[in-house]
Amino acid sequence: MPDWDTRYWTGDYSPAKESSRLLVQLLPLLPKGRALDIACGEGRNAIFLAQNGYDVDAVDISTVALERVAEAAKLARVKVNLIQADLENYEIPAGTYDLIINFNYLQRSLVPAIKMGLKKRGAVIFETYTLEQQAIGHPKNPDFLLKPNELLHLFSDLHIFFYREGIFEEGGMKAIASLAGKMEG
Repeated sequence: MPDWDTRYWTGDYSPAKESSRLLVQLLPLLPKGRALDIACGEGRNAIFLAQNGYDVDAVDISTVALERVAEAAKLARVKVNLIQADLENYEIPAGTYDLIINFNYLQRSLVPAIKMGLKKRGAVIFETYTLEQQAIGHPKNPDFLLKPNELLHLFSDLHIFFYREGIFEEGGMKAIASLAGKMEG
């Protein structure tokens, strides 16, 4: 397990600063209310959601990253509820969230809990790297990369209203799969 605090502190890991293009584009289609940002990093998406009226819980293993979220939220004059937790052991409360977002993180065992964490008609946005990323750059570990169409299969019981998979130019070339889906009412 990499020491994420060290990676953030030393600059070895430098996350994107702008909120996700996908999240910004899909915002008008998403249910309002309570949101969970999984593996939030420095909080770019959590802060964006808070600025757009969501009550946001942001969870990450790194205390350094969460301190940066707190600073950024204060500067943006929004509130983000910070949760320091190892997602391998974190339990998403059932039926709690109108929206759950997951960017650039893959823990397959968490998918059932993500679905259970949604309220009726709740939505999920999930975007992370595919195996094609190995030819482009990091990450390269296949344990953390999606196989072709895997993301579709993981969320096949939701109403999928957005899906893409391929290599895209987004602040550099990235091989990603992106999905947005809703629980049926």
